[in-house]
Amino acid sequence: MTANRIVIVGGGAGGLALASKLGRKLGLSGEAEICLVDKSSVHIWKPKLHEVAVGVIDQSVEGLLYRDHGLKNGYRFLRGELAGCNPQAKSITLSSVLNDDGEELIGQREIPYDYLVLAIGGISNSFNTPSAEEHCIFLDNLESANRFHQKLLDDLLLLDETNEKLSIGIVGAGATGVELAAELHHVLESVKDFGYLNIDKSHLEIHLIEAAQKILPALPDKVSARAQTVLDHIGVRLHIGVQVKEVVKEGFVTQDGVLIESGLKVWAAGVKGPDALQVLTELPISKRNQVEVDACMRVKGQEYIYAIGDCAMLIQDSGRPVPPRAQAASQMAETLYKNLLNRLKGKAEKPFVYQDYGSLVSLSRFSAVGNLMGNLRSRSLFIEGYLARLMYMSLYQRHLASLYGWFSAAIYSLAQRLLKWQRPKLKLH
Repeated sequence: MTANRIVIVGGGAGGLALASKLGRKLGLSGEAEICLVDKSSVHIWKPKLHEVAVGVIDQSVEGLLYRDHGLKNGYRFLRGELAGCNPQAKSITLSSVLNDDGEELIGQREIPYDYLVLAIGGISNSFNTPSAEEHCIFLDNLESANRFHQKLLDDLLLLDETNEKLSIGIVGAGATGVELAAELHHVLESVKDFGYLNIDKSHLEIHLIEAAQKILPALPDKVSARAQTVLDHIGVRLHIGVQVKEVVKEGFVTQDGVLIESGLKVWAAGVKGPDALQVLTELPISKRNQVEVDACMRVKGQEYIYAIGDCAMLIQDSGRPVPPRAQAASQMAETLYKNLLNRLKGKAEKPFVYQDYGSLVSLSRFSAVGNLMGNLRSRSLFIEGYLARLMYMSLYQRHLASLYGWFSAAIYSLAQRLLKWQRPKLKLH
């Protein structure tokens, strides 16, 4: 009898964790064939993409190679991007893989499955703002983070020669926008040690633009206020309650017709499902381009297809959708892991229940802020400074544990720290 084939599309926080656990449980023993599909060959935890963008971390150190990881954890990796799904035939279509010159390396492929899991994450939502896609970088994947990094290096080289100001505009003061703004100031304070003798933080002008009435609008007021105090202190220019009407080469045009000049432009506002979901015409897709799922994360109307993470729309008993957060994707992956094991054994599946454990925001070396949700009290606990920084680091450790197991994750973290002692603190190449 042929082993069940579980195909997981998307190697982000949820998809990779699910593939790793299923691979170690079922793949290594041959009880099931686990297949992970992603258009990239390297995994970086999404909350760290802004650090890749500014050069604080190096993907060659922090990155996980799917093929190597799959070999050790019992799953097979296929490189490709989702181009279609045929629920009747129980197969998906992967688009062609091209090289850097645009030449086809691998043609379009049909991949059969017994169970399919869509975990392709989410992307920033431009809300159809004119020319946003043309002029802005969306820090949604490793490729865009590397593109930002290259542009930043070019600007630093020019800045060191001309002494002109470097103006960077960021739309969206959620976690990504706030963390990116703080990290950029840290980098500008550090580059002098690497030979950029004519550059200091006075040459950097960061505009953080938020349509809501506060930064970090999804977090409690106390967290937002403390983060704003830190950003004010380091010189980030905040534009709160400001909507962007249009993006032009020179910067952002607001609804009031004011031009916020920005040479390097980032869009980090809103979340929606990736454009690849638009090709899945036989599946229920919401207005935000997400796949509609039931309480057990099964795609509505489908028996053998699931969706987790930012690409899934799961409405909770409260009437609100599960928020697009890394912790939600991880929790969904853990629940689906148990449900798939139960289903293969003929047991009943359990509905997903989201637990909000709070949120933490890193402000580079300047601080960290956040709130922790307790089980005994409905109120949240505000934390900041060194304690918040430790808690923030522990989130990454938990992510590593889901990929490697706790013991291997500890060894991996130690190896990373040892490597960093011998490597530059900034990646300036």
